[in-house]
Amino acid sequence: MAVYEREWRRYEGHTTPSRMRFLVITRFALKDAFASRFFTMFYFASLLPFLVGLFLVYLSHNLTLIESMGLTEDFMGGLTTAFFQYLFLWQAVPAFFIAVIVSPNLIAPDLSNSALSLFLSRPIGRTDYVLGKILVLIALLSPVTWFASLIVLSLQAYLEGGMWWWDNIRIFLAHLVGHGTWILVIALLSLAISAWVRFKPAARGVLLGGFFIFQAVSEIFKGISRTAWGDLVDPLESIYIVVIDLFHGSIPADTMPVWAAWFGLAGFSAFSLLLLSRKLKAHEVVR
Repeated sequence: MAVYEREWRRYEGHTTPSRMRFLVITRFALKDAFASRFFTMFYFASLLPFLVGLFLVYLSHNLTLIESMGLTEDFMGGLTTAFFQYLFLWQAVPAFFIAVIVSPNLIAPDLSNSALSLFLSRPIGRTDYVLGKILVLIALLSPVTWFASLIVLSLQAYLEGGMWWWDNIRIFLAHLVGHGTWILVIALLSLAISAWVRFKPAARGVLLGGFFIFQAVSEIFKGISRTAWGDLVDPLESIYIVVIDLFHGSIPADTMPVWAAWFGLAGFSAFSLLLLSRKLKAHEVVR
């Protein structure tokens, strides 16, 4: 049929609700992430702390197996708050490296290839675009962090029986709130770096080295002011203070207050959003 003989026809297929259109960006980004065999293997390797946690919880409630391995019954009492604090760390570190691997592929290619204007020419705004990209990291990091922790804690509560889960509800909240805060901070920061540093290896290097730079600047401020308020510019120290407080642990006296740590994390998140808003535009002026 010739072109001039074609008639306009209204689209009669399925339409996505306007509030859910950002999921299209998330779906294709997740598909691209798992297209890499290296990332797929690394991602499943990140579940190792979860599997070890399940094994240790089961082992601590199996006296026969404990005796056969030459351990004492005191091992059962070893799965206290300290164990679940270490479990938090074992899960948070791989989650960070997942963000380092994935985040440079989320925004940098769209800006380098001038594809952002194509996204925004569709019925998708900047908020939908950022939300779709952030949801990629949330979807990747949640299963290896707080979701896996809740499964381990649920097994511990089931084997302990009684009201163990209620007596240790702070551990559940610490993993849920702590991991959620960690995911949000590194997701926003990594996306901001991806938007401003378009070269992928360089973006990964900035994200890896940025935390060491923050720590160095923090030490300089602390040395000049002779106070702990320099930790405000160190997100690792802030998340450390927040997590210790969530576990009801003892916070060192030479650190900043808990509310200041929350303020520092909120400031990093707001600054990352500011960087994204300055860079993500439908057009770009090249000088």
